[in-house]
Amino acid sequence: MIIKKYKKEMILIAVILIVSCLLLLFNQILFRGPAGKVEITVDGNVIQTLNLNEDGEILVHGFNGGTNRVVVKAGKVSVTEASCPDKVCIHKGWIQYTGENVVCLPNHMIARIIGE
Repeated sequence: MIIKKYKKEMILIAVILIVSCLLLLFNQILFRGPAGKVEITVDGNVIQTLNLNEDGEILVHGFNGGTNRVVVKAGKVSVTEASCPDKVCIHKGWIQYTGENVVCLPNHMIARIIGE
């Protein structure tokens, strides 16, 4: 009886869930390409591009004197140190796939993985 009353709403919810799952699947297929580099920007300006095949680290000087330490290791990227108060960029962890990024809003820094 409740099902008959809310039949249109249930169909709408099911359609939204199916479309969401299809978009997620498409996104995963599109961005799972081979990652080659990490592009580091501050205020939209590219500061440096690092090769993911070479381990290393860089200290990025961001907005208003803030700093982030970006580490490349075994084809993955992480921010290991940051001067920002919330440390969200550190808690993001390691990223490795094309399209993934680590953002530090207080320091205006973005580390984004790009393809070859």
